[in-house]
Amino acid sequence: MTFKQSLDLHPMRNILFLGFLILLVSVSCRKDPVEIRNATELEFSQDTVFLDTVFSTIGSSTRILKVYNRSNNDVKIPAIRFGKGTSSYFRMNVNGISGKEILNTEILAKDSLYILLEVTADVLGASELLYTDSLVFNLEGNSQDVKLVTLAKDAFFHLPNQTDTLGNLILRYKVIANDTSWSNSKPHVVYGYILVASNAKLSIPEETQVHFHSGSGIIVAGSIEVDPLGLSTYDRPVVFQGDRLEPWYEDVPGQWGGLLGGILLLGESTNNIIQNTIIKNATIGLRIDSNNTGNSNVSLKNLRIYNSSRVGLYGGFAHLQAENTVVANSGLYNLYVLGGRYRFIHCTFANYWPFGTRNTPSIGLFNFFEDGEGNRRTRDVIDCYFGNCVVYGSQNSEVVIGEELTGLMNYKFNSALLRIEPQPEDNSYDLTDLNRFENIFINQDPNFVNVLRNNYDLDTLSNAMDRANLIDGALVPLDIKGQFRSFNGIPDLGAYERIE
Repeated sequence: MTFKQSLDLHPMRNILFLGFLILLVSVSCRKDPVEIRNATELEFSQDTVFLDTVFSTIGSSTRILKVYNRSNNDVKIPAIRFGKGTSSYFRMNVNGISGKEILNTEILAKDSLYILLEVTADVLGASELLYTDSLVFNLEGNSQDVKLVTLAKDAFFHLPNQTDTLGNLILRYKVIANDTSWSNSKPHVVYGYILVASNAKLSIPEETQVHFHSGSGIIVAGSIEVDPLGLSTYDRPVVFQGDRLEPWYEDVPGQWGGLLGGILLLGESTNNIIQNTIIKNATIGLRIDSNNTGNSNVSLKNLRIYNSSRVGLYGGFAHLQAENTVVANSGLYNLYVLGGRYRFIHCTFANYWPFGTRNTPSIGLFNFFEDGEGNRRTRDVIDCYFGNCVVYGSQNSEVVIGEELTGLMNYKFNSALLRIEPQPEDNSYDLTDLNRFENIFINQDPNFVNVLRNNYDLDTLSNAMDRANLIDGALVPLDIKGQFRSFNGIPDLGAYERIE
């Protein structure tokens, strides 16, 4: 079964095998002494061992790791130990010997070794949501390890049970084959990718906390609904973030998502809703793939995307509608558009990237890409509308327009505060063109309250106050916090209404 086949209905398989193994060690008689040599490489039955939670059971789970010696020589392993040493919460049993470190273990030629692994209840005292360690095999001139993972806090644990390859990428994932609704009674921890099959829907209710391990995320071929009933509030949102809970990881970009991005909506995926949600510290926060139908990929409402190491919101010929959406502090682009249909009403794009050097603008609109042979391939921007939006940041210009004249490039900023070069050297846009720029305010600081803390409320001196058009303001009468707009008669630009 391939990854592509798994996009359709696929049975669930349980990756966790419960039970204890009684290991019988037999010793064969040999006429000659055993020749022990150091191995250059051992093989293992798995590269990561997942131990399930111990919170609802007595004692801990036991997992089996099988170690193979494929060589024609007998092998002696000088030491098998835990990466965290004697302080590790894991324990092992090798050939009937238990301990934190096992010395001088033999594996005969073309033979294998069983290692029993457990985790103690003391792991409940760990500060991490996931407690990780490694089992290290020390060999002369060579060291190998196997990752160990278990829960340190009570949560729903989603583990991969399938593996496939996409080019050079090894993809580990778990398929959601039927309509599924997650509980919000405790956090969810995702290891690998969740794959929502084409005929399935994943519903994530209000105030759910979802934590992703490094390189993990959600791929949606069917549909996803985040807070579908709209019951979350600004202060109690649904949150997608990494699984490191230490305070210094609170705002570290790129903790999850990998090359594919954090939440990836495939081309056939439609009728998605994401609202009252924070997506933070991913590689790509939300990635929306090609959609050539007239149906919208996704509706975004009251969404905040923070600290993406690459792109906050990536639209590859997407079809989306967004209101009261804030995309802030991305390593490359807050918004990257490559063809498609878009509608942004009362949105804020703010890029002050405090984590290093950034040479790209906050938003980029493109109707072409370069193929591997240096040719330009057009992807029409059929419609891209920004109404009552703010686009600002630390660069001299936070807007770039990449237009191939043989393709469509239909966009418009209507009542928008923009940090933008008034007269670009490449003549890629003309700010006097009312079909594309109407009632815009150029290079006037919106005076956000605190950009380093991702607080994009408007200060008392903000140039974004009382400048929105009433038509778009009436379409979104409440701001991202649920406050009524038009406090002073005319709405403010962006996602936040200044209430004095």
